[in-house]
Amino acid sequence: MARWMKKLPYRELGVPLKMAKGWFVNRAKRVTPFREITVPHGSLQIIDGVPLVHVRGTHREMGQALGNLVGVQAFETFHSYMRCFAPDFEGDLKLAREMEPNLPQWMRDEMRGFSETSELTYDEMLVGQCFLDIHKVAACSTIAAHDGMTESGEILMGRNLDFPSLSIAHEANIVVVYEPTESGREKGSGTAARSQTPFRYASVTWPGLLGALTGINDRGLALSMMLVYGHQKREHLDGLPFPTLFRQLLKECGTVREGDAVLQTKPHCTATNLILADASRTAARFQLPPHDVVVDYTSADQPAAACTNHYHERRIKKFAFTWFSSKLRYGKIAKKIAADHKWTVQSIKDVLQATGIPPINIQRTIMRPEELSLEVSFKNNGRGPGHWVKLPRELLFPKQAVIPTESHTLAHTGA
Repeated sequence: MARWMKKLPYRELGVPLKMAKGWFVNRAKRVTPFREITVPHGSLQIIDGVPLVHVRGTHREMGQALGNLVGVQAFETFHSYMRCFAPDFEGDLKLAREMEPNLPQWMRDEMRGFSETSELTYDEMLVGQCFLDIHKVAACSTIAAHDGMTESGEILMGRNLDFPSLSIAHEANIVVVYEPTESGREKGSGTAARSQTPFRYASVTWPGLLGALTGINDRGLALSMMLVYGHQKREHLDGLPFPTLFRQLLKECGTVREGDAVLQTKPHCTATNLILADASRTAARFQLPPHDVVVDYTSADQPAAACTNHYHERRIKKFAFTWFSSKLRYGKIAKKIAADHKWTVQSIKDVLQATGIPPINIQRTIMRPEELSLEVSFKNNGRGPGHWVKLPRELLFPKQAVIPTESHTLAHTGA
């Protein structure tokens, strides 16, 4: 049954049933609470209820640190979620193994490191990194504005991540800051314009998901992705899994133009939308069907970009039942933009509340590239105003690295 469901042309129709199953199976479960702890190459702080993880070192070392810090929560979330949403693990693993050769070596090293210090196997980590390409499940909204469209003139980006929690994933939201000491760039990749030294970057994610859906780096490049439905059945087998690609952009690119140069090589394999914004007050919307790129930059006349879960370019449009919700949410944002609305952090929070899908709105994020800060809400979303927690530059990208690299006994700093 699960393999047959994977071949449905409109698999989004099965999501409500899986949500009901998730509520029934996971309603009494709780993810083990995160705790403040320091380990070799990593640390975890709790900032007003938000788990903030820092890892540093080679990709193998960062994976090992993550496994030590959040491996328990990754194991619990993975198995509780997969049991409901994707019980055909062997079928998914077969597809993930077809995608594995596309993964860069640095990602495979990090996956292996994570599996060495947690109870998730390498195969489970592999399925986890390819899961969103295989199954495609998320419905999101993003707005970016700058200059004349913001009250302060600075560039602001806000996003909703609407994702079926199955009564478990919402408990495991975290922010991970990576500080790699090796570029991980494979021979022949990259351009002279892109840094040979990897940037530090923050990803709003879940334990065990090593790719990026939402994030910002210490050069001020901010990223927000949105899935697009109505895709080809095998599109996800022909290129780089999109969470890995988007993490690569944060790792290697400091500007929207540099990110554009990478995307023009068409390494992606799954239909997505993407908004990039940077500290130079540049933003662009990327429509990314497999083997194609359609990009629209903001301008002095139109210093705002918005996107949800459908394509706007006529030649690449495909029907999906998610179009109705996507069009409605996009219309709400576009109406605000057309009214010459002066965006503030608060007005972006208001529009995120108005466009979030209440049953599945589990992450809200404000990114401020010029400040190098994040503000996240992991609680009271849905129809509520959220519980916003600011993570300033001093917490995300401190000037002095404080993460120990020696192998020594774990030092507990709190509970």
